Amino acid sequence: MFKEVVELMKNKVHLSSEGLKKIINIKASMNLGVSDFLKSEFIDFTPVERKVINTEIIPDPNWIAGFASGEGCFDVRITQSSGC
Repeated sequence: MFKEVVELMKNKVHLSSEGLKKIINIKASMNLGVSDFLKSEFIDFTPVERKVINTEIIPDPNWIAGFASGEGCFDVRITQSSGC
C-alpha cells in the first residue's frame, strides 16, 4: 500500500483533489489509520481493502532482514551473578 502511494505521488496524482482523496483512502487502511485531524478535513473517506498475502515461503533472505531492520530491536543486559 505504501508503494502504491509513492507511485501515485511520483505520477503527481496527489496534486488533484481526487488524487489526494485516493491517497487518504489508502492511508485509512494502513497502520493507525487516519488521524483525528484528517478525519475532520476528509469527512467522506473510504478505507481500501487490504490484500491478504498467505505464504509459507520466504522469497528472499533480505525480506526478513528488512523486518528486523525496520521493526526489530535487541536488548543486552549485563548483571553480576552471585553464583560465580
